[in-house]
Amino acid sequence: MLWSSGVFGQSNSTTLQYTVFYYACKMFGLRGRDEHRNLQCSQFELGEDGKGKYIRFIGRNNKTFNGGLAHMKISNNDIKHCSNDGPRCMYNIFETYLNMLGNDGCFYRKPLVGNTIRYGKQPLGVNKLEGLMKEMCQKAGLTGNYTNHSGKRTCATALYKAGLDEQTIMDRTGHRSSAVRAYKSKTDEIEQKVSSVLNPPSIDTVSVTHNELEVEEPLEVYKTGTSQH
Repeated sequence: MLWSSGVFGQSNSTTLQYTVFYYACKMFGLRGRDEHRNLQCSQFELGEDGKGKYIRFIGRNNKTFNGGLAHMKISNNDIKHCSNDGPRCMYNIFETYLNMLGNDGCFYRKPLVGNTIRYGKQPLGVNKLEGLMKEMCQKAGLTGNYTNHSGKRTCATALYKAGLDEQTIMDRTGHRSSAVRAYKSKTDEIEQKVSSVLNPPSIDTVSVTHNELEVEEPLEVYKTGTSQH
């Protein structure tokens, strides 16, 4: 419903930002408002290799990113997401968004009203960021308790349902328990499969249902009912 209702897409500054925000949560396991508030354009790298186009997300605690101790609790992942071609190609969507920001500075800025996609210099406020998932879901007519955590839960659930192993899920979502397995290597095939699961639904598929976004309820993947971040 988020796509078919027009909430997602590139028709204006707001829909583009909604799309980027949701897929930043889903593809890279981002959740908390601090994770989003501190994001910089420089943390996203667009590229192309023998497998196709990709988006690389560089977490705050990655050695190639100059972050201090204050950022140690924020995502420490370095994730490569392989993008599908087509109208919903995440590479193209992120490229458009980053270009409109000048590929520099704060990643979330206030959309400007008008017929063209433009963003101001002012960052989105903390309260605005915190309620962004709820706002877009209400516009799409979705019912339920949707928060920014829903994107990360959707990421974990989609991978779990697709049969990906626990380690692979941790690699993508950045759960703390992944630290003990940090030195396990990932193959290109696994990266491709993970990316395929998390890419937008094909434009030829049936209209998106509530199942594309997880509400704030206990997940099958976390059977203990405890919060794992």
